Amino acid sequence: MAEKRENIGIVSLPEYAQVDAGFVVSGLCELGNSFFDQIGVPHRHDFYTIYWIKAGKLLHTIDATTYEVTKNTLFFVAPGQVHNIQATEKIEGYMIAFRDAFMCLKDQTQVSGINSGLFFNSQFSSVIHLNDEQEKDIDAVVRLMMKELTTQEPEYEMAIHGLLRYFLVLASRIKGENVAISPEQHAMHNSSIFLKFKNLIEEKYQSLKTVSDYAGLLHIKPVLLNEISKQLSGITAGEHIRNRVILEAQRYLYNTDLTAKEIAYKLGFDDPHYFSRFFKKYTNQSPSEFKDASRSSMSPSA
Repeated sequence: MAEKRENIGIVSLPEYAQVDAGFVVSGLCELGNSFFDQIGVPHRHDFYTIYWIKAGKLLHTIDATTYEVTKNTLFFVAPGQVHNIQATEKIEGYMIAFRDAFMCLKDQTQVSGINSGLFFNSQFSSVIHLNDEQEKDIDAVVRLMMKELTTQEPEYEMAIHGLLRYFLVLASRIKGENVAISPEQHAMHNSSIFLKFKNLIEEKYQSLKTVSDYAGLLHIKPVLLNEISKQLSGITAGEHIRNRVILEAQRYLYNTDLTAKEIAYKLGFDDPHYFSRFFKKYTNQSPSEFKDASRSSMSPSA
């Protein structure tokens, strides 16, 4: 009788590391028992993992969903996800692994939403099939990573960091081209984009004011961002951006003694007169009129 499994094991990056404890790029065969002992055993990683299966076939279970992975396929595993690899043929390929501190994937200001499409998604849709041309590009980047890690020339960590970023950009582009999603996944994808858009507004409304700015960070076209926003909220992306800026301006006008000029600079406007025109256009009051009206409403009635 099989032993009862009461815990899900956690594999740490140093168990795979050969040179650098924070970053690994290696052929699967070179990983030896560190890799092959985990085949058939559900476990978690405390690091980000990218597998590139160049030959062979395997079944890969992520949480409760099983995917068939064939040759020339990339797949991505985030820390904490329970996954289980079951090889049905001899497999050949590479593993790239790194800690969050190496790449800071959760910091959208650093990776501009790459995380949303590769490591963080509700359906684990990041199983990407490569065509021959894409394989050449991916192979070139992986070989450069391995060279940098092996030779450790000056600034090699910076070089690897840049190569990893480029690898993720390539993978994001390929995924955008190749992944067909169901209507249900499409709706979830749109919801994810909209949520990220709203979070980005909170982070950047002082410096970014146009739909194009945010669409660029989300790697989609401005017209699509407006469509998603209108579909899910009833108003355009531009209105969401303007409303957030105006809300903050009203907060300053209501709660502080700052002048309209000072508030304009705080909110990232180079021209205070433009800020005043902007504010009046969308509120039907000038900043001073809003301040006077709000202050009078605060005064006790006679």
